[in-house]
Amino acid sequence: MENPYISVIMATFNEPVEYLKASIESILNQTYKNFEFIIIDDSTNPDTIKVINFYANDDKISIIRGNSRMGFTRALNEGLKKAKGQYIVRMDGDDISLKDRFEKQLEYLNQHKEIDILGGNMLIMNENGTIISQRKYPKKGLLLNLNSIFRSPVAHPTVMFRRSIIEDHQFYDESFAKAEDIEFWFRLRNKGFVIENLPVNLLCFRISGDLAKKRNVEHFSYNYKARYKNFSWKYFYVDIPSIIATKLYLSIPKKLITYIYSIENKKYSR
Repeated sequence: MENPYISVIMATFNEPVEYLKASIESILNQTYKNFEFIIIDDSTNPDTIKVINFYANDDKISIIRGNSRMGFTRALNEGLKKAKGQYIVRMDGDDISLKDRFEKQLEYLNQHKEIDILGGNMLIMNENGTIISQRKYPKKGLLLNLNSIFRSPVAHPTVMFRRSIIEDHQFYDESFAKAEDIEFWFRLRNKGFVIENLPVNLLCFRISGDLAKKRNVEHFSYNYKARYKNFSWKYFYVDIPSIIATKLYLSIPKKLITYIYSIENKKYSR
């Protein structure tokens, strides 16, 4: 597409075929249609590659592949460099965007020019696609900042942000193999970009396996590094306790972490 208003960035790496199909279809079936869909594929699985090549027949989709493994963070940056849209949307290859996600985020950002980065709430689904819980994020201001002590201010796969961020030469820090989103949002916060969340569900976020194993020592070491790197006295009431909390997390037994995640992802009642 020559003049897309939105650029969707999806980095893929050997996602199960059925997950990837559902994810891609959820983008192609959006109620808002003026977008390009950039898939940065790092996959080695022939079935995953075959599926992505099939969808490349759609004129909205373009594929980026390297001669060697890029890694998630570099892949995201490669997508951002290719993006033409006035707005950038993040998407992962195992999640499902609700069909009016783009429409809702675009309408809000067009009405609120002061907002640069817009996330939202997520429904949590299991491996089978069954909704099991919901994750809400504070809309803005003090509550959003305080929530950032323990987690990201926005859910990475729900985000839509303005092109002005790229034009300011702000990209993901490729030295972060994990927690790249935490580093990105805290850095943008410090540079004056405004973050907010819509109080509605935008996406179904898929959980596979034990989250405690994924949020391991390496993950929280990068999390700590991201918060320490972007410490700001302006946000000392967030940054000091968040650095302490992240450091303490490294000493919590894995069984307790697994239990905490199981409570958070308790049965969702509509």
